[in-house]
Amino acid sequence: MASLRFCHHAMSPGVLFAVLLLPPSSLTSSVPLLQMHLASVSSGPAAAPGPQVQSGAPQRFKSKKDDGEMILIPGGPFVYGMDQKQIRRIVVGLKASMAEIYRTELPKTTKHLESFYIGKYEITNEQYAGFVRDTKHRESRYARYPHWSGRRQPVVGIGWQDAAAYCSWAGMRLPSEEEWEKAARGTDGRTWPWGNEPDDTRYNGRKRANYAPVNVGSYPSGDSPYGVSDMAGNVWEMTSGTWSDDAKAMRGGSFLNPISDVRVTVRWAASNEDRGANWLGFRCLMEVGNAKQAAVQ
Repeated sequence: MASLRFCHHAMSPGVLFAVLLLPPSSLTSSVPLLQMHLASVSSGPAAAPGPQVQSGAPQRFKSKKDDGEMILIPGGPFVYGMDQKQIRRIVVGLKASMAEIYRTELPKTTKHLESFYIGKYEITNEQYAGFVRDTKHRESRYARYPHWSGRRQPVVGIGWQDAAAYCSWAGMRLPSEEEWEKAARGTDGRTWPWGNEPDDTRYNGRKRANYAPVNVGSYPSGDSPYGVSDMAGNVWEMTSGTWSDDAKAMRGGSFLNPISDVRVTVRWAASNEDRGANWLGFRCLMEVGNAKQAAVQ
């Protein structure tokens, strides 16, 4: 029987979002979704440029540990968060309800980060299987389900400890919320990775009706300014941040979400941090100083 759990944090009636732990056969008939549409919204002024990159750091490289492509995110200031007034303008434009999770978005500010590398793609089943073989770590809870275990699909059915163990094995770590958001939106405060115009064709979300994660990189027109893929939709992504009541924060939305939920500033948490869900995955971050040793020569 399918297990259907709800996030332990309160949400408004009509926008309650289910945490799904479903076998493939029951997914299409059991998925409650947010009822939302989104209108265009303009961003605030762009942050002043000033990237800071360690001398000699390549723009991209492949990790010799897991063959993952890593992309350099240059250091410097960027616009972080979104003010509630702007969020409300979006919701009014939608003629939709104000979801409780939108109230947890962080206020707009300018932050500064040092340079770092982030995975171009979410970690795949193929990569995670290599980690399991090498370390004898437990496999994904969906490793035996063909609907969820495609070689190039993002791995799901794992928790934060599993993701952190994988990243450590690969010489990396989970990104912070700040690092994730900069990789997703660049420096100009845009609403989605591709810009400020809503476009459901640019990500694997509710309107695409795939009902599962697709192969990573399937929506290149939705890449971030740095070329990072699937930062909107496909699967929610774990971060090292904290959401509410010490729950671990996730970002990006999933194949279940409408375009209002996959804005780069939306934050949420899963009810099962140990084994995750069929819509929760991750990607890894590497410090610039570790890149030379970790890169395929």
